[in-house]
Amino acid sequence: MTAVVSIRPTGALSTVDFDDGSSIRCTREFAQRSRIERGQQIDPVFIDRLRESASHDLALHEAQRLAARQRYSRQEIAVKLQMAGISKQDVDTALDTLEAQGNLSDYAVALEIARRSLRLTLERDPDLTWARYRRLHTRRLSLRGFGMADTDASLRQAWSDLE
Repeated sequence: MTAVVSIRPTGALSTVDFDDGSSIRCTREFAQRSRIERGQQIDPVFIDRLRESASHDLALHEAQRLAARQRYSRQEIAVKLQMAGISKQDVDTALDTLEAQGNLSDYAVALEIARRSLRLTLERDPDLTWARYRRLHTRRLSLRGFGMADTDASLRQAWSDLE
């Protein structure tokens, strides 16, 4: 049996440390739902299950946090989560869930970025043409992981909003 040494909350997240030197990063809500308490004895097999469940929960929480900012493409969020140590499978599941709920849309984010960049570009160059704007920003959006369909549609919409 392994004992819970500490539960360290940091904002919405917590780190649960065990006496064998291992730890689990999870949401505070997950730690409360799982009824993890300091001094509690936990079977190592159950710790592995907790770790898997915590990873799913953490991936969804972090994906929601990043998607709410409306500044990142699906690909950018996936990279950030994987760099934080969350498995690709958990990341994909979380992002699919957010898309199904309507909380993640590459088109909506690309449109917001396109509108903002159009305003800034027009301030610097009032004689901006559609062709030049499209050429400049298609590359920028595609480098950030937005697909060609979302990129093209968002740039066209931002430009047509001017008229």
